[in-house]
Amino acid sequence: MKSLDTTKVPTHMSRNGHIAITSLKRNGRMRPPTDYVLALQSAGGYPRVFSTHNPASEVPIPAGMDLTAGLDPDDLSPLDGAIGLLLPGGGDIDPAMYGREPHPQTHGVNRRRDRFEMNLLRAALERDLPVLAVCRGMQMLNVVLGGTLDQHLADDAGLLDHYRDRPRAEHAHSVDVKPESLMASIFETNGMPVNSHHHQGLDVVSPQLRHVAWAEDGVLEGVEAREHSWVVGVQWHPEVMAPVEARQLKIFEHLVEAARAYAGRALAQAASA
Repeated sequence: MKSLDTTKVPTHMSRNGHIAITSLKRNGRMRPPTDYVLALQSAGGYPRVFSTHNPASEVPIPAGMDLTAGLDPDDLSPLDGAIGLLLPGGGDIDPAMYGREPHPQTHGVNRRRDRFEMNLLRAALERDLPVLAVCRGMQMLNVVLGGTLDQHLADDAGLLDHYRDRPRAEHAHSVDVKPESLMASIFETNGMPVNSHHHQGLDVVSPQLRHVAWAEDGVLEGVEAREHSWVVGVQWHPEVMAPVEARQLKIFEHLVEAARAYAGRALAQAASA
């Protein structure tokens, strides 16, 4: 397991530090990740949203949302004082990041967001920050760790329809969860129904990731990092289901617990250095 890098611990960090969330993007403008913010708040966390884009004028920013927009994609300041990172869903990752040509169905690519999230994720992993990676976020986790993506699952007629019109708070298929995995302990089950909204998936999986959840058709739906304290990726959208299904809120509660534990370890080690 990766050791904690206390050289990157800011002096103003506290156990109540923030969990950084990157924003969504639509038509080149920022869209607030409201469902993720609400899920983290319900779990007792303090979310702060960071974006390389500016908000779309027609999209209201919810009152009380802590938002910093228009950042340079190389800016790592969102991690100053952070005790966790959440990478949300969104458009497809540029296939050039994993050495592939774009598939005709690859869409919604935003290289500025790709670069921003890649930089934040690399820095977070270096610091052993807790990371929750959702849908596109799980794909970014795999790419940053050297894996590749299947750019259009529907090319295989034998697979389920994973690409619903939008993330909904309704079950689309079930997942089997590996017994005795971190994910099994989070959800307190070895299988459960989930929603679905992704047309891509993991292809070559980084050896740094452990396979821990699968759909009925064998598509990989959940991963954990082998060398870090708490890094979890899910392909479904628990943030949408959390308001109506308590089990899906658990992953946000565990992220908050892991983030506070990280802060405690970092502060203790920094004090003893």
